[in-house]
Amino acid sequence: MRKTSIFLFMLLFALSAALSACSSGSGTTPTNGNSVNSNTGGGDQGSNKSEPEPEPVKDLSGELELWSFNPDSFPESIEAFEAKYPKVKINVVVMSIAEMHEKALTAIASGSGGPDVLFLEGGYFRQFNAIEGLEDLLQEPYNAGQYREHFTDANWNRWLSIDGKRLIGMPWDMPPSVTYYRQDIMEENGFPTDPAELMQYMADSNNFLNMARTLKNKGVYLLEWRDQPVGLMNNGISFFDKDLNYRRNTDGFVKGLDISKQIAQEELYLGQSIWSEEGQQAVKNGKLAFLYMGSWGANIVQDWGGEEQTGKWRVTGLPFGAYGGNGGSVLSILSQSKNKELAWEFVKWNLATDEGQLIWTKKGMMPGYKPAWEFPEFKNVRHPYLGNQNMNQLYAALLDKVPPSFATPLDGRAGEIWGSGIAEVMDKNLDSKAALQKIEDDILAAVGAERQKLLDARN
Repeated sequence: MRKTSIFLFMLLFALSAALSACSSGSGTTPTNGNSVNSNTGGGDQGSNKSEPEPEPVKDLSGELELWSFNPDSFPESIEAFEAKYPKVKINVVVMSIAEMHEKALTAIASGSGGPDVLFLEGGYFRQFNAIEGLEDLLQEPYNAGQYREHFTDANWNRWLSIDGKRLIGMPWDMPPSVTYYRQDIMEENGFPTDPAELMQYMADSNNFLNMARTLKNKGVYLLEWRDQPVGLMNNGISFFDKDLNYRRNTDGFVKGLDISKQIAQEELYLGQSIWSEEGQQAVKNGKLAFLYMGSWGANIVQDWGGEEQTGKWRVTGLPFGAYGGNGGSVLSILSQSKNKELAWEFVKWNLATDEGQLIWTKKGMMPGYKPAWEFPEFKNVRHPYLGNQNMNQLYAALLDKVPPSFATPLDGRAGEIWGSGIAEVMDKNLDSKAALQKIEDDILAAVGAERQKLLDARN
């Protein structure tokens, strides 16, 4: 990690410590539909923006249909928007996440039957960014480019069409990838416990391996799987860049694979998924001391660890000096909508105004809208389960460093080949550099025709 990066995070956590001394009051902050008890500061310690300025009231009227995969997402924002604009009615249709995206694709293909506004989840975006049917929000009457400065590069560019010319979803949240860790276990074994110091320490792969070996001798693990390091070290690096050049055959991936093979040979991994009953039991009984999730994971850690681990967990960045995102979503407007201007007013108000973002911030969302990072309701939140750590300022600093990542329709097939290729490397202890070259060759051969069609469509 560069010295400037280290200094930034040392400064960040010093600020967090200062804020913890003056926090007061309590509230309930839902995150991804769950609830956590949080303490919020009585005032903004770093900004004069104590209350966001409301947007001017316009003469809006009409009805919108919004498709969502989460019944808990929109009630508060819709209630506030309809209260501000009494002649507007927003009807929400809730479906399972897979069904909703499948029906949206069908409606786009047929040209009818879809909603005005689609709550599009990031994992499904690659099915939409190479087709027509979603409005380009950079064009009239939307002019979303005026809000560009309020989002990180990675969050904005992620939602462009595959040719990079159209913005087909207004950025919303983009949770950074983080490490939740047992602070007490680190302390008992003489390793850094402060989030900034631990992040700096484990940026060096030798230090990480030292921790893994030491803790294994105590029956404690830092990894679920043997090949986890290659993914962590290169977190956020997509299969292809914006020009559809392959990205996963670099020295960084070679190093990640070499470390993963070392992890496998020394059996420095648990061998259970945290999403399995066995993995969650390992969290509860202290056999797994690190959990790698998005910033949405604090409540999950609390559920798995139980009351007896209250105050024993903390959160920091990823090991190996890596940065990446883990999740995210957008609001998109279908081209078949009969009320596009009203749809845009709703989308814009939710995602690119202080007034709308305050509602989402109070719900515990990790806002992609950077001005919301200065809200007291964001800056001063502490999580009792994380030892009252002021985690949101860490999340914002990490999100600002997430590198660009590009979803493409090629990713599904590429992912299948990648997974089987990495498994073969681990099973047979193959040379990492040669194996990565073979994986690249296999992927490009498998997706070559479709990749060429995508390239030709740009001309």
